[in-house]
Amino acid sequence: MIAASKIDSLKNHLIKILNKEQFNAVVETDGPLLILAGAGSGKTRVITHKIQYLIDKGVAPSGILAVTFTNKAAKEMKERVQKLVGKQKKGMVITTFHSLGLQILNKDIASLGYRDKFSIYDDSDCMKLLKDIIHDLKLPDDVYDPYELIFKMGLIKMNLKNTFFDDDPNIPKIYENYQKNLKIYNALDFNDLIKLPIELFEMRPDILEKYQSKWKYILVDEYQDTSLMQYKIMKMLAIHHRNISVVGDDDQSIYSWRGANSTNITLFEKDFFKIKEIKLEQNYRSTGNILNAANAIINNNQSRRSKNLWTDGESGDKLYLYEALDEEAEADFVLTYITRLKNMGYKNNDFGVLFRMNSQSRPIEEKLRDCNIPYKVIGATKFFERPEIKDILSYMRFLANFEDEVSLNRIINTPKRGIGNSTIMSIMEHAKETNSSSYNTIKDFVRLGILGNKVTPYLEDFYNLIEKYREMIFKPKNISNTIMKLVEEIDYRGKLLAETKNPKSVQFKMKNINQLYQSISNYEKNPDNMNPNIYEYLQRVSLSTRDDDNDDKEEVCLLSIHSAKGLEYKVVFLVGVEEGLIPHDKTLEETGTDEEERRLFYVAVTRAREKLYMSYPKERMKYNEVIHKNISCFISEIPEELLEKINIEENLAQENDLSLLLEKWGKK
Repeated sequence: MIAASKIDSLKNHLIKILNKEQFNAVVETDGPLLILAGAGSGKTRVITHKIQYLIDKGVAPSGILAVTFTNKAAKEMKERVQKLVGKQKKGMVITTFHSLGLQILNKDIASLGYRDKFSIYDDSDCMKLLKDIIHDLKLPDDVYDPYELIFKMGLIKMNLKNTFFDDDPNIPKIYENYQKNLKIYNALDFNDLIKLPIELFEMRPDILEKYQSKWKYILVDEYQDTSLMQYKIMKMLAIHHRNISVVGDDDQSIYSWRGANSTNITLFEKDFFKIKEIKLEQNYRSTGNILNAANAIINNNQSRRSKNLWTDGESGDKLYLYEALDEEAEADFVLTYITRLKNMGYKNNDFGVLFRMNSQSRPIEEKLRDCNIPYKVIGATKFFERPEIKDILSYMRFLANFEDEVSLNRIINTPKRGIGNSTIMSIMEHAKETNSSSYNTIKDFVRLGILGNKVTPYLEDFYNLIEKYREMIFKPKNISNTIMKLVEEIDYRGKLLAETKNPKSVQFKMKNINQLYQSISNYEKNPDNMNPNIYEYLQRVSLSTRDDDNDDKEEVCLLSIHSAKGLEYKVVFLVGVEEGLIPHDKTLEETGTDEEERRLFYVAVTRAREKLYMSYPKERMKYNEVIHKNISCFISEIPEELLEKINIEENLAQENDLSLLLEKWGKK
């Protein structure tokens, strides 16, 4: 038993560093607890100190489970806990929902009829699979867009919307084939990492009981972003011991389109009755004026928990508003004020330019490029999603899993090796007729020479290549070395040169592949990886494609408001504050309410620490037509005394007058 004096000492320390509500949230450990944490109120601090407090109370680290939404958030939480508790954190699980599902499935997926060492398909892999299904079902590809189908498959799989079954009789067929093929290929999509653990727990109560006994204390971060299925996992794990703390803010629930359900707070109250509720309202991020504006905006939502953000810091600047002539003038405004503020000492990475739609970034990007101001667009193509990296990863995935048809289809003629579409179709059709895998069919075709002397040698070369490197890649700590040799043997550089005459482009892509070698090598050499192997590396890569962007470099950040969730900047430029964009016409039409759009606007405002500039163009070009725009209705919800309209022309004139005066004075 931990000495009472140690707990008393920790409590005294916590009282000094936390506010009253934060302290109460930390020391309230047993039973269900709802922590309503307003923007910038220090929720991560509460979670990490709560973990420290539990361990100091005598809870085994292996009995604690903390779940959040992004790899970046999980990493930050782990690092903070490490500083607080040191080596005592061994065995503790701080992870994302998808990583948690993966951890569970890695141990017990065989109970669901899958084989061990499964693949995880990303969106592009799933789209390829859906294209094949559309072709097999002889459906018109101009009607069934794979991108839209992925979204629909996810909604159905997450039990969010089954009305597609009624709306279109072909959707059930597509879904049935999609699920069947995933299982045949021993592959999962990201939604399966949530769906299948629930099925496993329902099918095998003994496995559920094992995890219920393992994790005695559960903490859920960003609870307002949980889907019904994610909530169900947490409920199943915690319903008996009831030691679950959920931390969230219904005012920041902005992901309903991907399954987030802010009513999970109500479900939590019902399923874990009676809960304790603590509000965190003191903000440590933004100035008083920004918070007062944010409160005034969000108070117009009816379906919310009452909260009022406040700070004991300064009131700060008013919120600035600029009406631009058009998009180009709006971009000029952003550039002008970035330049001015940099002259006052601000750095590039102090600026966040937020927009409702990614397409709004174009004129701002062009202005920044013209002025040689470094910037990045958060949400742009990530490393592991680059085509050249996906090519090599597909080789790796097929070497690890011969049932992975999507990866096989990507690599069989990459680089081009004389295996055409008709040959691939023959392989696929024969595989279906014989209820065999495509790779076993290739093996049979090579052995029997079914396709004749023209094609068989190409198939044989491919078959021999795969067999050779499959043998090599499973040798201890030989993954990076094997892939390096494979890339050289298939002459991937030659493939790139054949596709483009731009040597700089080829050099850039080969540098990316070198970075992949380095990534694999670092994984193999990391002493924390007890048994480095290709399966684990590929699973890590699949989850890392959802990592957040690194915002440590000194670059201006351009990003959508959805991507800005969880981030903050000293200065925020919120562009396109206009009717039709925010609130967005499509969202209003689909939901019949502006409440989520208002929450989105609230999130944008609360990203700003010191200064907030809002702007919109009076005119936009759309398909060569001038569209007249009106300012967003949300602006009228900000008290007038907190707003200051900007007139760039007047400001420039004043600055020029001041310069002339200073010049005169300097001459005297």
